[in-house]
Amino acid sequence: MRTNEQEREFIRSYAESNDLEVIHLEKVRSETVGPARHDVWDVHCPDGRWWVVTNPAYLYSQNDFKSVEVVISFHVGLMTRVMFQKKAPVTEEASELLPGSWRRWEQAAEALSHGDEAEDFQAVGVRLRECLVSFVAEIGDPEMAPEGEEVPKKANVVAWSRIIADTLAAGSSSAKTRSYLKSLAKESWEYTNWLTHAKNATSIDAEFGVQAVSHVLEMFTGALIKTLRETQRCGDCGSYAMAGGVCRECDWVDESYEPPEEEPREPSDEWKKHPCVPSSDISTLITPDSLGEELKPNPRRTTSAPDKAGNSGESR
Repeated sequence: MRTNEQEREFIRSYAESNDLEVIHLEKVRSETVGPARHDVWDVHCPDGRWWVVTNPAYLYSQNDFKSVEVVISFHVGLMTRVMFQKKAPVTEEASELLPGSWRRWEQAAEALSHGDEAEDFQAVGVRLRECLVSFVAEIGDPEMAPEGEEVPKKANVVAWSRIIADTLAAGSSSAKTRSYLKSLAKESWEYTNWLTHAKNATSIDAEFGVQAVSHVLEMFTGALIKTLRETQRCGDCGSYAMAGGVCRECDWVDESYEPPEEEPREPSDEWKKHPCVPSSDISTLITPDSLGEELKPNPRRTTSAPDKAGNSGESR
């Protein structure tokens, strides 16, 4: 098929970014599905042949997907699932700062995807309220309350969000951040309360609530990370570039640094019981959860390699 140098260079760069040495590549199929066009490239490497399917680009071993028809059908289905998947829009490390809150947010987003009636969308509002209550409970501490003032009740999201914002964004230089955090939390709390009681709620109303609460969690998570980073500065030059108790800028060593205890990770129950699709043409399992945010997997981890005889599963 006709291609231009820009297209070829993009596919070559993508393959090389996945640790593949490209010997030859050519476009073998171009198909429009809905609003998106997907190109299929046949990429030859010393250790076998691969498909690269675009929009977004993803790599598949020809050992696992023998034909163009199967790989493009699999890719379109997989990317459609990814597009509609509701996951915390932050890194795993960041989500662990508010694990209960993000878990409840994902439950609310999941409930939205299955909702049909106003009552379903009201239920999304209930879950979002629980999410915000969980958020202030996970960060809030009675010691944050100003001296001489009564500590708010645990479910008083507006009062606690003000206290948390004052703590995480203290000082004159953070005045705008502090004001924004307070306003954001207050407006989102009031919106979820309205959604909970809106008898004519629609899916768009619920989607607004899901996005609003997601933004609250993202902003407060960011403020929390900023606060934690500021406590991990070099004691000599003031740099934030601390790694393992050592400053990468001036080699200053923090004598009080204690390395975290690493615990071996067991495979999750979901991984142990994941479903498989028996087929003579597909011999790998890829799910939306395994893709990651960048959609750039390590092909040697997610797909099979050529066998010892050098068979590369070339398309038939």
